Parts: sequence; C-alpha cells; structure tokens
Amino acid sequence: MPGFEVTRVVDAEIDRVFEIFTDLEGSLTRCKGIIGIELETTGPVGKGTIFKETRQVFSRESTETLEFTEFQPPSHWVISGVSCGAQFTSRFDLQPEGGGTRVIVTIHVKPLNPFAWLMSLLAPLLNGTMKRAINEDMDTLSSIADGTWTEPEPEPEPEQEVEAEDAPSSD
Repeated sequence: MPGFEVTRVVDAEIDRVFEIFTDLEGSLTRCKGIIGIELETTGPVGKGTIFKETRQVFSRESTETLEFTEFQPPSHWVISGVSCGAQFTSRFDLQPEGGGTRVIVTIHVKPLNPFAWLMSLLAPLLNGTMKRAINEDMDTLSSIADGTWTEPEPEPEPEQEVEAEDAPSSD
C-alpha cells in the first residue's frame, strides 16, 4: 500500500516540538480525534513504550495498540502497530529550520494478508482520511509548541425539552 508524507514548519525549537509531539497523555486532552490513551508499559516514553490509542473514526471508536519502535530525542521517533491485517508505521523526523522546526511525518502501510492487500487498492480514498487526522493533530500540537494554542471552549450541554405533561399549566 502506498504511503504518504505530511510536512510542516513549527515556530518553536526542536526540543520543545519533540516534547509536545511525544507527550501521550497531553495528546489525549488536546487532540480532538483522540478519545483515549492507555499506557501498557511503565516509565517514561521511549523505545519499547506500548500504548493503546482510541480515536473516533467514521462515527465509531477504534482502538489500536501501538509501540514506539525507535526513539531518538530530539529529532526522531517511529510508532508502529498492526490493524485490519496491515502493519502501520508512522515515522516522525524533526529538523531545525531557521528559528523553528520542520516536522516530517511519513506513513507507510504494509498489507499482511490477502484481505489487507485487496483493501490496499482503496488506499487513495483511505489516505485522505488519515491525512486529515494527522493534519488536525499537527495543527493542535504545533500551536501548543509555538505558544498560540488556546484551550477549546467546552461544548454546551444539550438542553432538555420539557414534555407537554410536565410543563406548567397556564389555567
């Protein structure tokens, strides 16, 4: 399955970008698409850290077990996991650029069975959805790193309608 690459320049130093982009617990409260993070290993995040990430995908929850398979502060890490018969690898490379940092995210998907290979024919359609999710996360994490992020307003609770029999009478 063909992969894709997303690149962005963040107006923050490389150490700050690395810290924010690899903060798993922080991503739970800041990245809109992530609705759950569960660490499966103890200790600081690094090579070998395993976690479960739950996202809202097409109005459904999807939980994947992921692992940091490479971790080289402050410039590189790789997160891998298997889902739907395919090996997903997300490679993150950070490079100083001017006063900021270039972030390069490379996604590669390798089918592991015949069904996944057939699904790989739909890659152009699925890549768009994956790119949107990655860009949305990068928007949020970049704005945190460069100091322009603001806490989103909590969504208002839906108002409950008063049923006719519960409504006060006007007699």
